[in-house]
Amino acid sequence: MKIYIFLFSICLLGCSSQKVKKEEQCPKIYKNKFTKILNEKYKTIYKNETISYNEVRFECVYSALYTHKVMFDRYGKWDKPIYPSNKNHPILVWKNVDLFNNGKEYTIMTNGLESWKHIYASIMVFDNNEVDLLSENSPEKEKLTNLFAELLKNQDLENEDFYEVYWKMVDPKRWETIKEHNKNQN
Repeated sequence: MKIYIFLFSICLLGCSSQKVKKEEQCPKIYKNKFTKILNEKYKTIYKNETISYNEVRFECVYSALYTHKVMFDRYGKWDKPIYPSNKNHPILVWKNVDLFNNGKEYTIMTNGLESWKHIYASIMVFDNNEVDLLSENSPEKEKLTNLFAELLKNQDLENEDFYEVYWKMVDPKRWETIKEHNKNQN
């Protein structure tokens, strides 16, 4: 049985919904690993027009923030956060990113979901003409998916710079709590 929930309404893409399976998806979570890669299709209504886009999800990661973190670690701070309706955590957007050092630039959107039964970190990738590069027929889909899979597997878990920048933006009080906790651990 699937439950349809309203996930987010974003400036660039409008409103969308996401499927979440009721049964437990992640009996175990992994640092620097994931159990599987899912390709999800979304339909978005924007200015009375239906737009479809694709999201690649890395299932059962240790943190739903992992795709945010690997992008930050490699390309620096995001260009803008987009806050979906009724959500505390933003989708982070990087624009004009040369992922493969070949001069071609991409727009990367990172997202994730953490619940007691399910956790994933995800990406959406577009070219400069806003073409969805994770579509089924995209010649770049596999290359992009493989790049992010490798980035997740090889991320530096010791580098925590991302978390300070992220939490100061999203929830400064939580950052103070984290900082205090870390100080007490030392």
